[in-house]
Amino acid sequence: MNAKPIRIVIIDDQPIIRRALRGLLENQADLQIVGEAQDGEEGLKVVHLENPDVITLDLEMPKLDGFAFLRLLMAKQPRPVVVVSSHATRESVFRALELGAVEFCAKPSLILSQADLEPIREDLLCKLRAATQLRLSSLADRMRLLGQGHTLRTRSTEEALNGIPLQAEASSLPRCVVCIGASTGGPPAIVALLQALPPSLPISILITQHLPGKFTPAFVERLRRTTDWPIREAALDMPIVPGEVVIASGNQSLCVHREGRSLKSGVPEPQDVSPSTYVPSIDAMFRSCASAMGPAVVAVILSGMSGDGVLGVHAVAKAGGRVIVESPQSAVLSAMPEAAISSGVVHDVVPLGKLASAIVRHIFTRPEPPA
Repeated sequence: MNAKPIRIVIIDDQPIIRRALRGLLENQADLQIVGEAQDGEEGLKVVHLENPDVITLDLEMPKLDGFAFLRLLMAKQPRPVVVVSSHATRESVFRALELGAVEFCAKPSLILSQADLEPIREDLLCKLRAATQLRLSSLADRMRLLGQGHTLRTRSTEEALNGIPLQAEASSLPRCVVCIGASTGGPPAIVALLQALPPSLPISILITQHLPGKFTPAFVERLRRTTDWPIREAALDMPIVPGEVVIASGNQSLCVHREGRSLKSGVPEPQDVSPSTYVPSIDAMFRSCASAMGPAVVAVILSGMSGDGVLGVHAVAKAGGRVIVESPQSAVLSAMPEAAISSGVVHDVVPLGKLASAIVRHIFTRPEPPA
């Protein structure tokens, strides 16, 4: 007996784009287009009537735009939303993710027919299908955490710090490297986590978030605006210093190597390259940090689809580092945390709201980085 098809509503103000999306999706046996709308106001009515499994959403629309639509939808009738956006609205994409959208596709800037959507076809199909596995309750939890970062820092990390001085050491080598890997559902979780961690910690934070390459600068800028941390996009041979966050570029894995008492970014070594197709690679980041810093590594796995990170957590654990995983119950998409937990090398499994305090505890129980 065949499973029921995934029911989809398309919301976009341009008829030609709605037709192109319909043409792209309607030939898939497991997908069913059950409604369309030309703005957010009409979209809310269609969603209420059709009760779809997932929604594709444009952001720039008349009457009620995509942001207002998301606020009202998530308050009244939460549903998985995949933003289909042009490159011109990259900054807006991350705002939409913080309002409850779960994924996005980089829509071509000029669409005249279905053929113009072919470059994003496989990406869109994958994300629509994955969206049906999302935990809607976790979406609401993430939205509540956003904007509460400083409160969370006070409540969750002060006890863990317990009087430990937060000033970075004179050496440019960080006391510990915290590596964070995420995929679907990751950007809002990363914002909440960085808001809850004091920037004065004597650590470097490296982040690999699966993103299209052209969206990385917008992600960096969004983190700069919403957290107190200095944020940089990774570049080759860049010093990795305490008190900074470095984000993997969308087209190059973020790896590090030691040069005496300093840590620098570089290209992945052959042994660090994952057999997966993910670039940037969480596995490569974890493995290189384990090689460079030994036990002075805390690896963190957040929400996402499985397929990246498991080999890396093995490397971190083998080097004496610590592995912390977001609880599958709080993750928007639990496949990545569950795969890491199944590895058998995880030291802590905690919900997103308690991750910061768990990270702080593990930072100060790590030995000094090897000389």
